[in-house]
Amino acid sequence: MKTLAIIGAGFSGVVTAIQFLRHASPGTKVVLIDRSAAMGPGLAYGTDSPDHLLNVPAGNMSALADDPDSFLRFCQERMEGATARSFATRRSYGEYLAALLDAAERDCPAGLSLQRVRGEVCCLRPQGNGAVVELAGGEVISADRVVLACGHFPPSEPPGLLSAAEAGLYLRDPWKGDLCGFVDKGKPVLLLGAGLTALDVAVDLLRRRPQGRVYLLSRRGLRPLAHRLRRSGSPSSLDVGLRLLGMQPTIRGYLREMRRQYRQLASVAGDDPGWRDLIAALRPHTPQLWGRLPEEERRRFLRHVQPFWEVHRHLAAPESHQRFQDGLANGSIEALKGRIGSVEVCSGALRVSVRLRGSRQVESIEVGGIVNCTGPNADLRRLDNALIAQLLAEGHVQPDAHGLGLSVDERLAVRDARGSAASWLSYVGPMLRANFWEATAVPELRQHAKSLAIRLAEDLRSVTARDSRD
Repeated sequence: MKTLAIIGAGFSGVVTAIQFLRHASPGTKVVLIDRSAAMGPGLAYGTDSPDHLLNVPAGNMSALADDPDSFLRFCQERMEGATARSFATRRSYGEYLAALLDAAERDCPAGLSLQRVRGEVCCLRPQGNGAVVELAGGEVISADRVVLACGHFPPSEPPGLLSAAEAGLYLRDPWKGDLCGFVDKGKPVLLLGAGLTALDVAVDLLRRRPQGRVYLLSRRGLRPLAHRLRRSGSPSSLDVGLRLLGMQPTIRGYLREMRRQYRQLASVAGDDPGWRDLIAALRPHTPQLWGRLPEEERRRFLRHVQPFWEVHRHLAAPESHQRFQDGLANGSIEALKGRIGSVEVCSGALRVSVRLRGSRQVESIEVGGIVNCTGPNADLRRLDNALIAQLLAEGHVQPDAHGLGLSVDERLAVRDARGSAASWLSYVGPMLRANFWEATAVPELRQHAKSLAIRLAEDLRSVTARDSRD
């Protein structure tokens, strides 16, 4: 029996397993490995907070590329009045993924099987024509092919927070830590970052303690934007992506053309179409545009444009955003633009000096804790992860030069330190951003997962046929 091992049972790993069970031949086993007993929710959808909503409407959140209404039907069976424009909770999406996996296991043809293994993979090496997967508990799994489906890793550590961490007043990962201790202190909480993670944490904190206060600190002071309840649709009348693909691949040229398109769309529509609409129209072409950029142009984009792109590309659910705006309006949320100067522990709290951007002014605030909401770290060289460290040390993976993830070929085969694509190891997940940029959201990841599953099913089918001839 041929074996496919999938490491990681969040969205990418679960959807790859489901699609593989749909396309593989009898005589094949899928081993799905994850540290958590709950396979499907992963880190992104494992939250229990009712305030944590998906930032994409239900109609666009199907995990199955060939069944676009899959999640919508799930919602309509459980939520009265749910429509394609509804924003469901992240918890419900985790339940949906788990249900899909259960159904795929139950309905898979005879001769195919799914084995769920709870454990942490600490070592992964090629062996013969396949690989050996070693778990921290000592278990060893032999596999013909392996898929790395690890999702987001915790944020990188900003400097100067050691004293706060030693005092138990710093939370590195808001999705894994417990916010209750900070809430109970009765003092404001400082969130580092002002993106969608900070919005979710701020709204959650204010629900737990309505009279509390939250500071948001970011370098540029940008704030999350929301999906509009109704879009004008005007950007679809012009194919922005094709225009950019016809230009020289430079960030300055791209921006010049985008601004021209923005002005033209505003004049045609008679209103402000919003940068978010323009970027959404660009989305189908983003991987090709990213692929054409020379390394220096990619660095220029990441240094100067990325924060603004993220704000207009990744939008909040209207309900969550309204709560966030209400907090800003009534003063329970205060946004600061700058960076931490120093942190001092005093009487079970923290005195933080903030160097405000654009001036020499330093503001001092006292908080009950600091939560890192700066977003996931995808730089393989800066991760605190035993498996990634082993794969790097032995040259089985090649980190992206810009710290966006790892390098793969067009078939999602992982490239080693020499740049050669591995026959035994593939990757699917948000670190595909290094190659495709637009690879962190469900619509792109579900297609990557399906394509990879089909390719691996065909690959193992060929191996089986070759073995039978031999």
